[in-house]
Amino acid sequence: RRIPVDYGSHTAQVEQLRGALLELAAPVVAQAGDVPMYSTVTAGLLGEGEAGAEYWFRNLRQPVRFEETVRGLIAEGYTTFVEVSPHPVLTSPVEETGEAMGVELFVGGTLRRDQGDSRRFLSSLGELWVRGGTPDWSAVYTGSGAQQVALPTYAFQTKHYWFDTAPARPAAGTDPHAAFWEVVEREDLEGLAKTLRLDEAQPELTAVLPALSAWHKRHADAVGMESWRYRVHWKSLPAGPKAALSGTWLVAVTPDQVDGALYEAVAAALRAQGAVVEPLVVRGADDAGLGERGWAEALVAHSAAAGVLSLLAQDESPLTDASAIPAGYAQNLALLQQLEAADSGAALWCVTQGAVSIGERDPLTSPAQALVWGLGRVAAQEMPTRWGGLVDLPQEPDERTLTRLCEVLAAEADEDQVAVRSTATYGRRLVRAPLGGAPDEDWTPGKGTVLITGGTGALGSEVARRLAAQGAEHLLLVSRQGGTAPGATALEAELAATGTRVTTVACDVADPEALRQLLDSVPDECPLAAVVHTAAVLDDGALTTLTPGQLDRVLRVKAGAAFHLHEMTKSLGLSAFVLFSSLAGTVGMAGQGNYAPGNAYLDALAQYRRAQGLVATSVAWGSWARGGMAGRDVVNDISIRHGVPLLQPERATAALETALAHGDTSLVIADIDWERFAYAYTAARPSRLLDELPEVRAVLTRDEPTDTAATLTLSERLAGLAPAERERQLRTTVRTQVAAVLGHDSGETVELRRRFLELGLDSVTAVELRNRLNTATGLRLPATIVFDCPTVHELVRYLDDALFGGEDGPEGSTDAEAPGTAELDRLEVLLGQLPDGDSTRAELAGRLRQLLRIASGSGVDGEETVDAEDLESASNDDLFKYIGKEFGIS
Repeated sequence: RRIPVDYGSHTAQVEQLRGALLELAAPVVAQAGDVPMYSTVTAGLLGEGEAGAEYWFRNLRQPVRFEETVRGLIAEGYTTFVEVSPHPVLTSPVEETGEAMGVELFVGGTLRRDQGDSRRFLSSLGELWVRGGTPDWSAVYTGSGAQQVALPTYAFQTKHYWFDTAPARPAAGTDPHAAFWEVVEREDLEGLAKTLRLDEAQPELTAVLPALSAWHKRHADAVGMESWRYRVHWKSLPAGPKAALSGTWLVAVTPDQVDGALYEAVAAALRAQGAVVEPLVVRGADDAGLGERGWAEALVAHSAAAGVLSLLAQDESPLTDASAIPAGYAQNLALLQQLEAADSGAALWCVTQGAVSIGERDPLTSPAQALVWGLGRVAAQEMPTRWGGLVDLPQEPDERTLTRLCEVLAAEADEDQVAVRSTATYGRRLVRAPLGGAPDEDWTPGKGTVLITGGTGALGSEVARRLAAQGAEHLLLVSRQGGTAPGATALEAELAATGTRVTTVACDVADPEALRQLLDSVPDECPLAAVVHTAAVLDDGALTTLTPGQLDRVLRVKAGAAFHLHEMTKSLGLSAFVLFSSLAGTVGMAGQGNYAPGNAYLDALAQYRRAQGLVATSVAWGSWARGGMAGRDVVNDISIRHGVPLLQPERATAALETALAHGDTSLVIADIDWERFAYAYTAARPSRLLDELPEVRAVLTRDEPTDTAATLTLSERLAGLAPAERERQLRTTVRTQVAAVLGHDSGETVELRRRFLELGLDSVTAVELRNRLNTATGLRLPATIVFDCPTVHELVRYLDDALFGGEDGPEGSTDAEAPGTAELDRLEVLLGQLPDGDSTRAELAGRLRQLLRIASGSGVDGEETVDAEDLESASNDDLFKYIGKEFGIS
């Protein structure tokens, strides 16, 4: 904004005005103030009588010594700064000065542009108060009639009186407007005229009714789907105890990093906190996942290392034979695989720089390093004892930042996704993303071309239908098969029937040259207006089995194509740049180690674009019904069992429109049953990611142990029991965990001698069961345990031996089976093979009841048995007589 002056302040031009300015300021009389004043003219405390005419001339003539003044105040111990102005403009320089000095400050304002009322001022005072400031509240409320209220002497007992999820739509009788909206939704013209008490339907109603009906349906859907919306929030964590590391820490680096500033700084910080540091050098990008690795021998040599800290993510150069894979990402995966192969007790922590953003003033600078965050979230689920966590550092970490890094490594607070900045340490949290107020206008495709990658697939076709219904001028559907893809011809005809121009093209969007030719083919009369990237390839497996070839096949389409689209369209002024991500990339899910990283990259790319002033919306979806990538894999079934039901495409695309209208950058849209998901997600490893969701806190704290006995480990509870009882409780534990993995309500439904694979376990759920058993038993079971011990019976025997080594129970009891146990086992197998309704079941049931009475000592020889047929034909007197005899009731 131009300022109407004809001289330059703080320059020699002011000298020409010296006489006039001194004359103008001559009436100013300096007086002692009640509040000490630090001057940006002198960079110090202003003395009494100094602020005369000459001072004010110097104020306009000399350089502003603002930073020097702020540094002086910080050096004297001031850590709270409040800018009194119509809009804060100096808060950022103050914060940057504090960061440079390594001092944590509170910097706030008073008013903001277009928010100059008392509400904004009181909000600013509230911000000051919660950060330790002491406003004079009596002065604030003078004349307002406010009175102090005595607080209770007991702890606050808070109770919420609102729902966290969107309530069900009220019944018609409870809404005075229900009748009106019912006829609108039916688009009942005559009914609407009658509701409005018109003699007959007016022509105007004919025109407005469809639009009104569509608006109301969209509004109702938006209200209902608000419970699906979540976002990532970075929570400032309280300062922990002073870091105290011990033992040997291996720091994984490339040869180029060994003498680099980052390694030197990190290693020095670790040593300063008590650790012995050994570099673990990865020899070149081609070593990641390929051939022999000398560094694997180092892992074996340091098997007792306290931890492994990887700086490999900084290497973003592509692998030679797999150009879609950043070397650092591949090396971190290979390192994790080697730790598992070496059975190392050291947990792996991965460091990134610029892979996450904690807020607008902390731009994300490296989407490529975000791949490691997607990898780490899955590792926490699949390899909970092998995984340490993720730490993001600034590009130039100072001493204070590195000290905080050591505090994270030394802490035992389950914080495994953190961003360390000089101002504070931040923990990653998932929170709800309410819609807030209505957007200024709905998002529509408008004029021009909308390019949809994966346009003939399950997701892309649903998006295309929604865009066509919203009046898209031209849809460019791109897929590997193009018009020859199954259903492509019918889809094109369906879309064209709406009046939308449709072009279906075969193109490998991961090939930069092919993509460039595709973009050049967009017609001049319909220039590219928006991009929707739904294309993806699925090639998943357990992390320990993934190869560079698998990584490359997935990333070149998911991440590589997204990057090329970004680079080739960033100057076109698009109205939308939509990336289809996945919930797996946001939270991490076992079995999706080759899918989650690419989705984490898309979320990061969206934030990267926003930081550059470009439009971007990345949506991390739950699985869609009627197709989608996860729909072709067993992982989809696991998600459903764990409380993430499928999204209906019609509502999902409506939610996407809402996200675009609200300008969301990175968003989760998923229908999550937290009662089930929270248990499943934290079964193998605690996580702080979900801490800010009230419904999750309620679920996870509801069953917390309240007595000492409940906090004992499984081995502690079983120690001292007789072998038979010990085995029974182990059997209950295993059956309970198998039932939880399979989604059964009770462990009683899990058969003892039926193979796990026949029960429904697979390679993914086998890992989950292993992790659950590790948590329950405190053991570190091999990943193949479910295949080595393929039934509950065999697994229980293995666990008993691992926990107690075949030792006898108290008082000399032995592990030998009681007589008849083997026969009962065979009978159990036989009963499991009999079909429901078989008459043999009733006969056997009668015999077993008689045997039970004999075994318990209450039976009488020759006592008559009662079977199911007897009960069905018995009179009331007979039934009461039987019940009395069975339960000893006279």
